[in-house]
Amino acid sequence: MTDVDSHSPSAEIELRQLCSSLHLDAPVVRRFIGDYLRLLQFRLDRIDRDLTNGDIASAVVGLLSLATSSSMLGASAVAEAAEQLRRQAAAGDLAAVAEGRSKLVAQVRTAEIRLIQIEAAGGCPRS
Repeated sequence: MTDVDSHSPSAEIELRQLCSSLHLDAPVVRRFIGDYLRLLQFRLDRIDRDLTNGDIASAVVGLLSLATSSSMLGASAVAEAAEQLRRQAAAGDLAAVAEGRSKLVAQVRTAEIRLIQIEAAGGCPRS
């Protein structure tokens, strides 16, 4: 994982916002973030494998799942990239799928750094 500053005031604000929007305590939100991060590469690999093998239905399910959990954590750029890739795959646009994969991975890497910072941030009040 990436080395990040764990004392980011903005990360603490974002953690409080996530606690509020999800109506959960900080330990639960941190656990959700941790689970998301631990599964992230596996999810990307599975989506890539499904797309490579032409299993569009499985890729669509994986992309919908990734988009949903990303959206819940405020990673809207990941959610948007996953949704765009889902549409491209469903349309069979192979050139766009290749570009969409790259865009998704770039957005995931950016969100990953932010989420690591949020996971390490201070607490938030009980909901």
